[in-house]
Amino acid sequence: MLITLAYRIPRGDLETLLGTVSAYPLTKEFAAAWDDLPRTKRRRRQPYTALGTGLVAATGQPVRLFGEGELADDERATGSRMLLLTTDNALDYRLRVAVRAWERHIREGKGTVGLADFLPEPDGERSFAEFITFRPGMVPTAPNWVFRTAAWQIMRQLAGGPLPVDEGRSPLTLRMDTDGSLLAWDQRDLIVNRSGSAFSMARVSARLITRAGVDDPVVCFDAHLSRVSPQGHWAKNVWIDRGDPGRPVLRLPLLHTRNKETEQWRSDLNPAIAKILEACQLQPLRIPDELPDVPDLIRPHMAGSRFHALGSGPGPRFMLRLHEHIVRILPELAPLTYEIDKRIKLPNPVKRYPAGGPPTAGVAPSGYDKVTLACVYRTSEARGRMLDELAELAGRPVSPDPDESTAVAINERLDVVARHCPDLLDHETANRAAFLDSLRLSAGPGHLVAAWLETEFHPAAEQPVLDAKPHLRRLLGHLGMPTQFLATDPLVLPDDASPRSTETKKHAARAALRDLLRSSGVLDDRLLVALTGERLPNPLDRTALLVGIHMRRQQTGENTSPLVLIMVAMYVDPGALEPWRVFVYSDRRRAWVRAAQGTADFYAGPIGTTRLGRTQEKVERTREEIEDRLRDLCAMNRADVPVVIFADTRSTRTVWPGLQDSKLGAGPLPGDALRERGGDVAVVRLSTDVKEIGRPVTRRERANMPKDPLQPAAPDRKVYRLTESTANSWLLAGRSVTLKSKGGDRGARYTRWTLPPELRSELRVPWHAYTAREILVVHGGTWSPESLVALTARLCDQSVSWDDRTTLPGPLHLATVIDEDHPEYRATAQDADDEG
Repeated sequence: MLITLAYRIPRGDLETLLGTVSAYPLTKEFAAAWDDLPRTKRRRRQPYTALGTGLVAATGQPVRLFGEGELADDERATGSRMLLLTTDNALDYRLRVAVRAWERHIREGKGTVGLADFLPEPDGERSFAEFITFRPGMVPTAPNWVFRTAAWQIMRQLAGGPLPVDEGRSPLTLRMDTDGSLLAWDQRDLIVNRSGSAFSMARVSARLITRAGVDDPVVCFDAHLSRVSPQGHWAKNVWIDRGDPGRPVLRLPLLHTRNKETEQWRSDLNPAIAKILEACQLQPLRIPDELPDVPDLIRPHMAGSRFHALGSGPGPRFMLRLHEHIVRILPELAPLTYEIDKRIKLPNPVKRYPAGGPPTAGVAPSGYDKVTLACVYRTSEARGRMLDELAELAGRPVSPDPDESTAVAINERLDVVARHCPDLLDHETANRAAFLDSLRLSAGPGHLVAAWLETEFHPAAEQPVLDAKPHLRRLLGHLGMPTQFLATDPLVLPDDASPRSTETKKHAARAALRDLLRSSGVLDDRLLVALTGERLPNPLDRTALLVGIHMRRQQTGENTSPLVLIMVAMYVDPGALEPWRVFVYSDRRRAWVRAAQGTADFYAGPIGTTRLGRTQEKVERTREEIEDRLRDLCAMNRADVPVVIFADTRSTRTVWPGLQDSKLGAGPLPGDALRERGGDVAVVRLSTDVKEIGRPVTRRERANMPKDPLQPAAPDRKVYRLTESTANSWLLAGRSVTLKSKGGDRGARYTRWTLPPELRSELRVPWHAYTAREILVVHGGTWSPESLVALTARLCDQSVSWDDRTTLPGPLHLATVIDEDHPEYRATAQDADDEG
């Protein structure tokens, strides 16, 4: 049995666990007055969070403001168009005072201040359970605002007792913040590096969700290490303790302004907050020009993408302690039950390429007759690392001469050349295109050249003004060349930064080479063996088109952010590798093309399009576009070949309602147009968001159990079925490469607070928790659910190029990494936190 941080909330215990809420239904008159507020520079209307933030600061309790899209149909039917929520204590006189002060600030003294006149009295304390509707054999339904706020009371109860971290160490005292998270706020519980200059704080979050086929609500927990920036550098939010341990810690957005005279940056709160506090006659809040070197009552939260001297993640052992704390404090919660499905087996993985490198037939999936890997370097270190990795791939020395055009063969269809081009790679080069001819690379219709390029980079070093990497990726994309980069350290590093270790450099070189082969469409027969092994139950026994649909909204800060849509298809044949093909849909050519060409086309152009989207007016257009692409794909192959579509839950469920838990299989699905024409189309939904599926923490089996009873048992290489679900739902759990490496299980044997002195250096490295992906068969076509789950799990377990598992199955994984490598890629995650 697998244990995760996902728990069913029995409906009889809903009121006890979720508590009550004070709701202010705001009418269409209030909404009209809101729409009359001055527009912001980037938005057509004021964001709801702006007022909510001020109310949080004034009241010191969680407050949320929701728009019409978050309300239920019956709420809109009674005239509500917006909704203001707080915890079980209704807001006092400060509500109207704060709203007036905020509106005066927004209007800058212009216009009539009248928003507060439309504020109603609250509905009175009502149980969250009243807003949840149960349906036999189906997931419960509720307004969206319920799912975003209902965990407040659960977290308040969890904070009622200390969280033990291990024997011999005092437990963590938890404080709730106004976002509903729990913080290990006590100074003695901060994670601190040896020099006392870097700090992290444990943070626990929770979310109310549904789980397909489970007719009770489910709550998922997760834990992180949030990095604290003592002086506020690179921080977007700040925690402020106003000195009352009985009140939540404020979490507020942080603004950064630059003094034009001194050119010095300072951090401060939104000026509207100061106006609200002044109107409410409360003690002012401000961020001092100089904060203490050690975090105290004010703790800026550093953005997770920045370099930090402490590693991310609290580790698996802490996750197990969190599970034990949850079931001890909240015994009403019932952990979801995942049992091993013995009908689905994973073959033993083949981590390394076979001797001699990829087989000649492995070039065939690229669609090219020949592929040349061009090693383009600036330093001898990069050349040596590249050629060492190629030698390991080929099983023999690979040493092309940079002064000659002659390539060194890995097999009959795959070879390597080397080029020394420092000017092309230098970050300071202004006209990089002028040096392209020095590469002396030529390709043809049946000959692909893929470039492996050196780039100077270290996460702790100052980033160059002109970064060569995105420019080169776009420049070579116009020439039809896929690219991959190998980072080398700058000659001079900051005092607090360490050069990369030999092991880290080795891992980076291997990953870069495998990624270059992946983007070229070069495969090997490991994947074929993994899918078709003779002794495997439910092997791949037919030719098929496997399609991954990846979509994401490019974060721009504008209302009309582009939608990034990438589709990758793999034509697979269980008989041999030679017929396999990998295709990418090219927006530039409006056609399916070979993987390398489609990848290069994507890098050469702008990212995403505003023509498509998830909004009501664009969603039908998006569905039609994808159906047209699927039709074209089948037309260029055989129309009778079965199609298996892999879709990411979070990014696609708003486009196809049939992928949602509440309407599973009963609404539009990808491939509907093909299905209507008699096509055999299966749909598999994937979810990797542990905030929605629950992070694995341990398993309860007899085999391979740790000797230490407090150490979590890592998930086995099994596929687990969710026994409570009436849907076809499975979980594929596992460990990252880091966790499986030598010494990588420190986070399972210790917590960050109980490391022995001789292992204190481990505080600098990431501690990964166990991973999981949910596999849910939405529509099986002519496949059995077990065969589709086996296919999906094996496509994750044996990647197309890498030596270990991938988070998503092959086609969907390929589509995702193509997006992430685009020069303009910007993640949608807000304040992405460190990995749990």
